[in-house]
This record gives sequence, C-alpha cells and structure tokens, in this order.
Amino acid sequence: MTDILYIISNGFSQRMLLQTDLLGNPASRTAGLQAGLKVTVVSEDRNDPVLSAYCSQKGITQLEFRIHNGFSQENYRFKRPYFLEDIKANTALLEKHIHAVRYNTSKHPLRRLRPYYYFGWYHLAKRFPGIRTNFRNNEEKFLRHEGLQQLLRHHQPKLVISTYPVNLLEASMLYNASTLPECKTVIHLLSWDNITTKGHFPALADEYIVWGPVMERELKDFYSVGQEQVHSCGVPHFDLHYEVSQAPDPSPYLQSLGLDPQLPYVYFAMSAPRFGPREIDIVEWIAAKVESGAWGAVQFIARPHPQNVTGNMADQRWVERLKALGTRKGVAVDWPQLAKSQTRWSMEMNDMWRLSHLLAGAAVTLNSGSTVSIDAMLHNRPVIITSFDANDTLEYWRSARRLIDFEHLRKLISFGGATVVKSFEELETGLQRYLREPSWNEEGRKRTVREECYEQDGRSTERVIAALLKMVK
Repeated sequence: MTDILYIISNGFSQRMLLQTDLLGNPASRTAGLQAGLKVTVVSEDRNDPVLSAYCSQKGITQLEFRIHNGFSQENYRFKRPYFLEDIKANTALLEKHIHAVRYNTSKHPLRRLRPYYYFGWYHLAKRFPGIRTNFRNNEEKFLRHEGLQQLLRHHQPKLVISTYPVNLLEASMLYNASTLPECKTVIHLLSWDNITTKGHFPALADEYIVWGPVMERELKDFYSVGQEQVHSCGVPHFDLHYEVSQAPDPSPYLQSLGLDPQLPYVYFAMSAPRFGPREIDIVEWIAAKVESGAWGAVQFIARPHPQNVTGNMADQRWVERLKALGTRKGVAVDWPQLAKSQTRWSMEMNDMWRLSHLLAGAAVTLNSGSTVSIDAMLHNRPVIITSFDANDTLEYWRSARRLIDFEHLRKLISFGGATVVKSFEELETGLQRYLREPSWNEEGRKRTVREECYEQDGRSTERVIAALLKMVK
C-alpha cells in the first residue's frame, strides 16, 4: 500500500518536489502516527538521473508509465478548448487558436484544417449548451485506462497527486484514481498560469494545494471549489529563495561565468521564441550597451529558458547567437543545467540554487512574461517586463505585446511590482532609474508576493506536508 503517490510529467514539477525535499520529508522528518509514510512517484522516465538518484537515497518507490500519444490523443487535447471554453474571452486560448490558423507549419492536412473546423463547433457550443455537456460526458473514454487502473489497484494509494493536470498522463491518473474507493485525489498546482491559460482541467480533484490568494480566487471562479477543499501553502521551490536570501552569495557563479563579483549586473530570463520572437534582438542590444560602457560599470547575464534549448519550441539559431554573446566583454550566458532525460526540461539539482543566488545579486531582472518575475521579487529585486519586439512591430498575435494580456500576467502587473516597457527608450529609462534607485516599486513587489505566494517565510514546503498528512489521516 502507498500513502502518497505523486505524478511527475515534466522537469518543473520534478524541481518543485525534489529541490526542497518535499517528497523525502514525509518519510524522514515526521514522528509518531505520521512516521513511515510510503511515497511513490510515477514518471515517464525511471532512468532520469536526478529523479532516480533522489528516490534511491530517500527510499521512494519509482515507477514508469507512458500513455500512447498518437494523433487521436493529441487531437483530443487540441479540440477540448473549442468545446468547453469561451475562447474569445481568454487571450491565451484565443492566441493558441490564431497561432494554429496563421502560423501553422504542419504539412498534415488535418492539422491544417482542424482549427477552422473546431472553431465552427465552438460557435455552435456557445449557442447550444448541450454540445458541451455531451463532450464532457464522453471525455472519460480518453481518460479511462486499464493499465493505470491496474497500477492503482496494485499500489492502493491513499492520495494521488497531480501537479500539472492538463497533461494526459496526469489527467488520466486523476480520473482513474477517482473511481477507486478509499483513494483521495489532490491537485497540487505547479505554476501560476495553469488555471487561466490551459483551459478547464480534464479531471478535477477532491482537494487542492495552491500558491496563495490569486489561485484561491481563480479556483472558486473557474470551478466553484469550496473553501474547505483549498489549501493555500505558498510555493515549495520558492523556499530556496528564502534560504538563499539569508546569505546570498552570487560570487562563485559570477566567477564561473567570467564576470567580476564586485560589479553590478543585469539579469535577463528569456522566454521561448514562440512567445517573444524578437527577444534575442533585445538581449543583443543590451549586450552591446554593456560592452560599450554606455551604462557605466554594469555587466549583463542572459539566461535562456529551457524551451530555448530543447523541445518543440527551441530554435537553434537563438542558441548560436547566444553562444556568440558569451565572447563579449562584461557579458555572459547562464545556460540552464539540463539533465539527460526523456522527462521534458529535467533540471540538475543545483540549477535552482544557482539561479536563486544570481537573482539575489542582480541589480535588475528582465523578462517578457516569465515566472522569474516572481522569483526576483522574492529577493526584492527590481523587475522589468519587455513588452515589445525590438525595432520591429510584429502582428499582435505573434508579438511579445500579447503576453501582458494573458490573465495571470495581467494580474501580476496590476499589483504594481513590475515595470512594463514598450520600447528601447523606455527600457533604458527604466534600467537607469532602477540602477540609481533600487527601492523604486518596492511596495508593489511586496504586495505581489503576498497576493501570488501567500507568504515568503521559507515554510511553504512544511505547509504542503502538513496538508498532505492531514489528508492521509
């Protein structure tokens, strides 16, 4: 029998569960009736070096399970929003539709035609609600899975926990677990955008673990979830930021990048080319300014998103241009420490520690729509959001301008902790002001942390464990 079964479908979930020892804690730090809990993880790659080493060290059972991901399954995930969502009222979902229509590079005729076809069904479903009801009633044929039923019956978990419930494996696991007696399902949300940008989850849960007030309100608005089902605990992997903030030391990392630990630096956390097609131009512009000394003795670090480097959103041309940046004076590229794994974006255990120390020491952090905005605010570092396309003006649905209209980012900006810039002139003005006056927008940053993260006290992991233990009992 298993007490807690977590599903890991990507490297970011893995980072949240491993790097603060959340999975190891229930089995190693509790006492009395809470001692001896059996923890199991299910992933798509049992040979992932980071996960397998951790599970071996902590005595955690590790299982591998894959769901066939053919055209039928992929098409099911594609068409869900057209039947279930008000696409025109959600910028993130409408953007996905328009991207599938205008920027579709597939040569498969069905993939080329389906956004038009399903958009017709979207309009019908808005007029005839029975279409949506029928779609919902038929969803279980995509989620029911005999192999998962057998796995669950064999291990008999008390809790089955998903962190990314729009993933087919995780959604199927939640659905199949919900059909078994004595098994409680939990959604422990990984990211701030999951509720508003991914569409309604295919399978819901008995209980929910969320970051803070923003997510609480979203769950109630989207799913009418009762207050007793929701546990606001903060963000486990952000506990690392609290620990680092007690004694930040970016010096070893700066030295490894060939930079001077005594000089200030600007840190740019990049997005995938899909979201900011001209972001690489902005990065190169900043690098040229730094190399020329236009802003005085300031250095520059660019960190590619893992999606820049690997996966279907990667662009090798960006990789080559970033490599060239590393040869410039006062400029460095902080490559994400990716593990060799079939789990997407699996990260080495030291990657977040490195990121946290570098954010803690940064004079200013920049991005076009990344969670790193919140990471930086947890260190009370100034944040600039680059909502423009360098010297180009791209069509809105390809432009970085669209990102600030996504619901999760719109809310973050409303709290006043980030500065949005829409041109090189505004970027330069904002950077220079923050370099002179780091406390500018400080109250907004603190408010953002309260609204998004519940509390910055280094105890989020403890709160999650306490909630899980209560559920197990």
